[in-house]
Amino acid sequence: MDRLFEKKYSVDVPKLGYGLNQESFTVDDAFFAAFEFSPIHQGNLKVAVTIDKSSTHLDAKFHFTGEIMIECDRCLEPYPFPLEFETRVVYAFDAELEFDTDEVVLIEESLPTLFFAQDFYDFIILQLPLRRVPEPEVHLCAPNVLELLGMNPDGSLKEPAPVEEEEEVADPRWEALKKLKDKKD
Repeated sequence: MDRLFEKKYSVDVPKLGYGLNQESFTVDDAFFAAFEFSPIHQGNLKVAVTIDKSSTHLDAKFHFTGEIMIECDRCLEPYPFPLEFETRVVYAFDAELEFDTDEVVLIEESLPTLFFAQDFYDFIILQLPLRRVPEPEVHLCAPNVLELLGMNPDGSLKEPAPVEEEEEVADPRWEALKKLKDKKD
């Protein structure tokens, strides 16, 4: 990542006053392009960051709102996926301190800058659904894709055609082995 990108998504720690500090960031297409192999290529999110600075730690609360474009697992067409979530990270100067959250990152007290870009990316990626198939109101796959998947145009599964039972033809080798078995009995 280049310096300009890092500066855009960072906070100067010495400039933070003790107590509450407010910062805001915009996550857009250029943000996602900076991450190689990102499953997200388009998006527009606002990130409001509240940092409570004390002498022992920085308690950062992140509030994400906006929308990203993700690919449908069925047809690979992009569709909008709204996001609104909050998360919290405590950046502690002392490893001995205990906090009421699992998200504790140990940093040097003399650290001049906190870089949030990787954290933002990780938080967003963790919000992606495991199965990316939108509701029919959001996106419908192309009819030919649905046909290949055995689905109706509304996205529901087609009833399987009744299967005609075929008469099983026994393998002659098994028949010979079965005769040998029957002779022993």
